[in-house]
Amino acid sequence: MNTTHRTTTNAILGLVFVTGLGLTAYLIAVSWGGLYWLFDCLVGAVAGVLALLRGPRRTWPVAGGLAVAAVAVVVARVADLPQEPGPVTGLALAVLVGSGIRTLPGPRAAAVAAGGFTVVVGTWLTALPDAVGFTVVTIVNTVTWLVAVVLGTSLRVTGRGLVT
Repeated sequence: MNTTHRTTTNAILGLVFVTGLGLTAYLIAVSWGGLYWLFDCLVGAVAGVLALLRGPRRTWPVAGGLAVAAVAVVVARVADLPQEPGPVTGLALAVLVGSGIRTLPGPRAAAVAAGGFTVVVGTWLTALPDAVGFTVVTIVNTVTWLVAVVLGTSLRVTGRGLVT
């Protein structure tokens, strides 16, 4: 991937993140009221920045994104906030997981896929008592994780992702 392509991709992705954060903040403010939207926006912004900092063989943005999402799941549940990870965090996590699977060495790529799956399972567990697990957040996070794993793996297998 050349620099122009990476810059264009990151600019579009950044625009999607900013638009998504604004829309999510509005929707949470309307439905939950108060400042509940603030936590989701903070988590989404951090995950989005980490996704924009991803790069070939960069483990730290991927690990940071997984950690931010995992902590957000727990904090949202304990503090009775809207379910996490929100849509922007889910998208950022999908970008990070797909990128990690695509470019990291085998054991680290497997750990990234497992870490993403752990966040998805955590999301389902936080929805169980109230909605039998099926919420928009759980479905979005499950689908984005699956897409990230499939795309990351296919790009890795075809040789379009590994950096030597």
